[in-house]
Amino acid sequence: ASGMKKKLLIFIVLSFCALHSSMAQTKTWMTQLELGLLGGKTKDLWEEKTNERTTLSFSAFHGKEVIRNQILGVYLGMDHYPIVTLLPIGVGWRGFLGKSAGSQFYGSFDLGYGSTLLEKIERTDWSSSWHESGLVIRPAVGIKLPAKKGKWALTGSIGYKRQPTYFYEGSHSQPETKPKIPLFRTRKALPEGFSSLNSTSILYHSLSFQLGIL
Repeated sequence: ASGMKKKLLIFIVLSFCALHSSMAQTKTWMTQLELGLLGGKTKDLWEEKTNERTTLSFSAFHGKEVIRNQILGVYLGMDHYPIVTLLPIGVGWRGFLGKSAGSQFYGSFDLGYGSTLLEKIERTDWSSSWHESGLVIRPAVGIKLPAKKGKWALTGSIGYKRQPTYFYEGSHSQPETKPKIPLFRTRKALPEGFSSLNSTSILYHSLSFQLGIL
């Protein structure tokens, strides 16, 4: 848990540096930082029971206004789950209703790939195990509350996040070798260098609640 908190703190600091540098840009550019919770249920297939889960989520979005109140850009996130931490990266949209000077409702949609760069590949002379992910989707609706002074605002949103994860455990064809592991996704039933491979897939459906600075 302490390692996760350190990773999250470093990620937030780097994102705030991006926010600070973007404040000097013209008003057509927008940066949004959000910290929140992912809630859902995880089913234990061995004990046939379901456990509640609540985990942390963080995201940084930076985009440009393409037409009035419509922002397109890129985003980077960090999502912590019970057995894996993902770094989704992709594209996003923010659309606002009402005058920009006052409170506004907005909709958002993020689409990306959930990288597992923070997860280590475990190897022995006889086996390898690793995590993978896939397409990440998060639609949401929220409200923007502008500050009395300055060009920043507070945001709050609620949405749905869908993320698949995969865990692989493979036995090597020959001892003391390290077979190549695919960079993004294992597509072969048995990659070269493995004599057997077990796969466990989990699809996370989460209620996503986030507070942010815009």
